[in-house]
Order: sequence, then structure tokens, then C-alpha cells
Amino acid sequence: MDFLHIILPIALCAAIGYFTNYIAIKMLFRPRKELRIGSWRVPFTPGVIPKNQPRIAAAVGRAVSGTLLTQEDMTARLTQAGLKEKLTDSIQDALTEQSAPLSALVPGDGEVTDEVSQVIGGKILDSLKKVDMNALVAEVAQSSFGDLFNSPMIAMFLGGGMLDNLILKLGSGVSNYLEEKGPAIVVPMVKAELDAMLDKPIRDNLDDLAIPEEALRGLLETVVGHVLENNLQSVLGTLDVQAVVEDKINAMDARELEDLVLSVMKNELQAIVNLGALIGAVIGIVNIFI
Repeated sequence: MDFLHIILPIALCAAIGYFTNYIAIKMLFRPRKELRIGSWRVPFTPGVIPKNQPRIAAAVGRAVSGTLLTQEDMTARLTQAGLKEKLTDSIQDALTEQSAPLSALVPGDGEVTDEVSQVIGGKILDSLKKVDMNALVAEVAQSSFGDLFNSPMIAMFLGGGMLDNLILKLGSGVSNYLEEKGPAIVVPMVKAELDAMLDKPIRDNLDDLAIPEEALRGLLETVVGHVLENNLQSVLGTLDVQAVVEDKINAMDARELEDLVLSVMKNELQAIVNLGALIGAVIGIVNIFI
């Protein structure tokens, strides 16, 4: 048996194995569209992957959301990645570096400040109503006119409980005045202060309130930590990963889908082609000895 009769069957079988696998892999993606001759559809068109793109998209979406990227995995990864610290830094920077007035961040046209002024003004008046006005008037009178009350002449006119009755009437009058006129006085004052705050940037308001930077950061960390701890899973639960992946794959055209698959499995698919050549060569060697 000469050399050519040995090499030729091996090379032929290797070539058949190589090109068979090469064509089979190409047919996974090609043709990208259905081919027709009249009303007759050409078999094996479109390719396997373009033809089954919706089913593949659904399967990949289920795999990603159910196994690769579960809600628990995302929660753990976001927590480990220092999300709380990054969010705190971002919020603190936004608060301290914001140059626009606070009013730019408040929706509405004065409606918010009107409502807030009513609430704060009401709270102030409720607190004032709890004050013992009789005791307060007596304390103020004693502090301001103590020496005068000790005068024998004044004591003669205000004796016999007249002073107590006067203080009682003054205290009652102050209480009634607050009840009737208090909202008209306090609420506009509160609104004026709120409007003044809204005209300033956040950082200026923080300076006016004399809030230390460490205290502000501690407050923000507490708030962000509470939000993440109690709401992160529910927020992630609203993110339908399966639908996102499925819609993304379905939105790709056949070329993009082919590029995606090849970017992941190009070497592996080429190995299958090479393996076809190897198996063909082995079959060619076996045929020589049969």
C-alpha cells in the first residue's frame, strides 16, 4: 500500500468531519431569514437559533432570574458592595454642593409651604395652650414689677386679692387671644421663615441650623441603612429580570444574536469543528485496516 493510499482516505475523512461540523454550526445561525420559493418554504430556514429566538429568550430569562441572578443574590451583592456608604456619600455631596435654592427641589407653587406652615403653626399654638398663662403672667409681673408691688402705696390699692384677680384676668385674656388671633399671627410668621429657607441653598440652611457634618452623615447613614434594610428586597422584587432579559434578546436581530453567542462560545464552537476533523481522521485510519 503506497503512501497516497494511506494519506488520501485519512485527509478525506478529516475534511468531511471538519466541514460537516462547520456547516452544522453555521446552520445554527444561517440563513437568518426564512427562504421561500413561491409558497414553498425552503427546509431548515431560517437557522435553528433565529427560528427559535422567542423560546431561547424565554429560557435564558428563566435561567438568569431563577438561577444566575436571583433576588437574594442581588440583595447580598448590593449590600456587600458598600451600597449604603456610596448612597450616603452621594446624598451628602448633593446636599452640601447644591447651589440651587431649596425651592427648586420642592414641588408645587407655594402649596407645600402653606400646608407645612399650617401644621407647624398649629403645633406651636397647641404647645402654647398647654402653658399655665396665670403662672406665666405672675412670673413676668413679679420679674418686671417686683419692686413696684412691694411699695406700700401700690400694695394698698392692689390688696385684698385684687392682684391675684388681675393676674387671673390677664392670663385668661392671653389664652383667649391666642385662641382667636394666634393662627393669624403665628402661621404667617412660620411661612415667612420657611420661604426664607427655601430661597437659600441646602448647604446654607445646614449652616444656619449649625448641624455638624458628622451628625448629618450619621443621620443619612441611619436613614439609608433603614431604607435598604427594609425596602431593598421589595424594590428588587419589582424588577422583573426575566422579562428584561427576554425582551432584550427578542429585540435583537439575527446578526446581533449570532454575535452574542459567538462572543461567548466562539472558541468552543471552533473546538467542535476541529473535533469533527479529528474524528474523521480516526475513521479514515480505521478504514485503511478494514
